[in-house]
Amino acid sequence: MTGVLSRPMAALIFPFALQIQVPQPTGLVNDFANVLTAESVDLMTRIAEDVRTKSRGEITIVTLADLDGRDPADVAREIGRQWKLGKTGEAGDATRNAGAVILLVPKETSSDGRGHCRVETGLGTEGFIRDSEAGDICRAATPAFIQKDYSAGLSLVALLTAQRFATEFNFALDTAFRAEERPVSRRARGFPPQLLLIIFVVIFMLLSRLGNRRGGRRNGCGGGIPIIIPMGGGGFGDGGFSGGGFGGGGGGFGGFGGGGGFGGGGGGSSW
Repeated sequence: MTGVLSRPMAALIFPFALQIQVPQPTGLVNDFANVLTAESVDLMTRIAEDVRTKSRGEITIVTLADLDGRDPADVAREIGRQWKLGKTGEAGDATRNAGAVILLVPKETSSDGRGHCRVETGLGTEGFIRDSEAGDICRAATPAFIQKDYSAGLSLVALLTAQRFATEFNFALDTAFRAEERPVSRRARGFPPQLLLIIFVVIFMLLSRLGNRRGGRRNGCGGGIPIIIPMGGGGFGDGGFSGGGFGGGGGGFGGFGGGGGFGGGGGGSSW
């Protein structure tokens, strides 16, 4: 008998040894890869806050520089579990475990040479965001990701995910960032609706930037400062992601609802 354990055997004998460790959350948007503009962080934070206020569902947006060979679905699921996304709730509560993790790994920093987008759904979200729909949401933003416009692409993913919550829980997203639905003219027929949404997001961020300059300061998340946490050279430590495991949040962020029920639902795209 050799002294080397296979990964499945190690998982049975040491179930906690292979647990993925993720950084602590500092807000609803966590730009650990440092690829987002302050304007896009502000926009996505307000989208996630709107969903949480009006439905008690929870969305978090996370960027990571690398996954260290791990599967995007496994990492996103563990984020949802360790950060305890979604409400605890009683049996039958529609908002119980109604959470969604939006994960982005830029191609430029990914050790496998591919970029990844993942929308991981909690147990309470799987009913209204099916796996195929989660994949469609990421694929809608892939053209922006290919162009390295991660701010516009991820804002689009957040908006499309929030729209699913709005439909399920029967509320209207704030008109400040909700794209209006207008009749399609003959000239516009065949124009990709995803591109229209991307254009809308870009215009919104440009207008926000102009407004911030007039006000004399940037209006980013957390008092105008974008959330940036170095990844220790862009990689991971021996125990998982650099930054350690979940410890209750920081930077004044009060944390999530305490649910954490994630069973593996979701979808994504790679490029």
